[in-house]
Amino acid sequence: MSNRKPIVAMNWAMRQNKNSDAIAFTEQLVELLDKDTKTEKIIFPSMGTLQAVAKISNETNIGLGAQNIAPYAHGEYSGEYSIESLIDIGGKYVELGHWERRTLFGETNELINKKAKLILENNLVPIICVGETDKFESKKEIEEQIRRQLFNDLLGIEEKKIESIIIAYTPKWAVGKTRASNAPHVHEVGNLIREILQDIFSEKTSQIIRIIYGGSVSPENARLIVEAESIDGVLIGRFGSNPERYAEVVKVIGDTKET
Repeated sequence: MSNRKPIVAMNWAMRQNKNSDAIAFTEQLVELLDKDTKTEKIIFPSMGTLQAVAKISNETNIGLGAQNIAPYAHGEYSGEYSIESLIDIGGKYVELGHWERRTLFGETNELINKKAKLILENNLVPIICVGETDKFESKKEIEEQIRRQLFNDLLGIEEKKIESIIIAYTPKWAVGKTRASNAPHVHEVGNLIREILQDIFSEKTSQIIRIIYGGSVSPENARLIVEAESIDGVLIGRFGSNPERYAEVVKVIGDTKET
């Protein structure tokens, strides 16, 4: 059994944008989950509610992250969110490479790499999303896409820093859909990602780094997704919009990885 700590992360996207709603949601999460020690819990609120959520989540065991940052800490970059602001409110994580950022906003692997380096330089944790575009791609095509993403997203980063990164396998075709990828496919790709990391870095790094799955995760499918040793947790989207549902996933993941 792996000694990697399991993770349950949740990306709110722009589904919850009023401070009052975000505060109430976070307060309920803390009430439900603050005593849980089995899992690493991370929430990525909408940008406008980050500061309000931080006031609730700080001093709890629920980690706070930003859905995006600028590739520079400060300067003349109007409309961007600075890592300095995230650090100032106690945030510790940044999500990078989500399909919405890659496709809707044109973020390249090179840009993601620049952001990842900035995050690591500031001792925060990047969660880097990778995955294939189409459900019907061959194993070779999937490997080529993921290898290209990982190689370029992690280019020039020291191996000792790589080990603190979290990789999220988020195939575009499963994100925001009604059904997740089937568990055997997730497990296979989890192993594939570890093989690629071993090729690029070392076997040690490939076994230390944590890999999670994102794409229509729910309490009903979470257990099957993480029952393989290659997958260390999940990244929840809209199915985590109910605090009790999110807490249910946390319990499922913690119990499954404990056995």
